[in-house]
Amino acid sequence: MDKKEIKRQVGEMLDAGRSKTETFKAFSGGALKDKALAYLIGSRPDPALLERHAGKIKILLGLIYVQALIGLVGGYLLGLTISTGFAIGLGLLAGGVPLLFAWGFYRNAAHAYTVYVVLSISQVPRLFKGYGDDPTGTVVGVAITLAMIFYVAWLKNLLFPDLGFFGAKKIKGQFVFSN
Repeated sequence: MDKKEIKRQVGEMLDAGRSKTETFKAFSGGALKDKALAYLIGSRPDPALLERHAGKIKILLGLIYVQALIGLVGGYLLGLTISTGFAIGLGLLAGGVPLLFAWGFYRNAAHAYTVYVVLSISQVPRLFKGYGDDPTGTVVGVAITLAMIFYVAWLKNLLFPDLGFFGAKKIKGQFVFSN
């Protein structure tokens, strides 16, 4: 059985109501490595969890839309210092990237949450560049950014309890799933 067939059958088994542990045991040791299989199973959105946390997802999408609007306007204004064409391109880029994350959050893709957290954390040191000129504004910006990072990480943990930061959770060398 090839990898695509395993992925399809895993989806069918989980949709049919089989437990994640049973599904993992059924396909463990096959063409798909156990680590990849555990991530595939753990990253499947649970409809009950999605329904329970739908309001939190909507709040996140609203915040991301605001972030996209700020990026669009900020990128456009920054680009105007160079040229009109550059302003449009920079505005679309700065506004488009958050919309890509919003699409991933809307689709309930676990990797979208992880990538958002990693990219946001990597940008935190750059936020302190203007600290000498405007310490209050810098601290407020860093606080808002850190709040978004923690909110996205917390929501990922609520929606995908079987995933750690980068992969499926392991306890004592065994992949574990909440059923």
